[in-house]
Amino acid sequence: MSTAESAERPGAVGAGLLARHPLLFYSIITYAITWLAWLPFVLSKEGGGYLPFTSPIGDDLSLYIGSFGPALAAFIMTGAIEGKAGIHRLLQKIVLWRVGLQWYLFALLGVHALLALGTIVVPGNLASFKPMDPLSLLIDYLPFFVYPALLVGGPLGEEPGWRGFALPRLQRRYGPLVGSLILGLLWSPFHLPVWLTAWRLSGMQNIYNVVLFTLFIITWTFVFTWVFNNAR
Repeated sequence: MSTAESAERPGAVGAGLLARHPLLFYSIITYAITWLAWLPFVLSKEGGGYLPFTSPIGDDLSLYIGSFGPALAAFIMTGAIEGKAGIHRLLQKIVLWRVGLQWYLFALLGVHALLALGTIVVPGNLASFKPMDPLSLLIDYLPFFVYPALLVGGPLGEEPGWRGFALPRLQRRYGPLVGSLILGLLWSPFHLPVWLTAWRLSGMQNIYNVVLFTLFIITWTFVFTWVFNNAR
């Protein structure tokens, strides 16, 4: 992996505790915003079933609000450490679209090829595999093209934080390989409240799935770093 322009050194203008420990406080703010937003649903009867009440804001709205935790934490920390210039640099990364055609093709086709390969190599998956019919496949994927909230609440809610704020700092200190490993370990537990809720409802709440999901996120982090560094 090449750190290229993705690991440029931001000219930190802030001082104090936040500037000395940016990743620590970024993580604390991220988890606090997201997990507090998800908590009503996770505890409710519809979610984890831990308390006998219905989520006051509903599961969809709770998950949607919580998904912005990483991005909000990134802007909070960037503003505190680097000021308006740092926020401007972070925003520029989000709207950067003039990258090589191969990176668009990888995002649209290569990602699915890797996911299919990962499915094949997991023992037992092929034996239980049932392909989706074309209509169901269209219904599942069409919302991503016609419903902007799925893009805004997912990738734009998380990526300005994980890749926009955390990754450049981790690469600068540890390099792309170790930095990606640390980011994967930081990123994977972020989803646990929701995943454990979904697994409980589907009867899949066990340590095997937790470990498998963690390994998946860590592996995927290396792929994201590779794309991020080459597409700037």
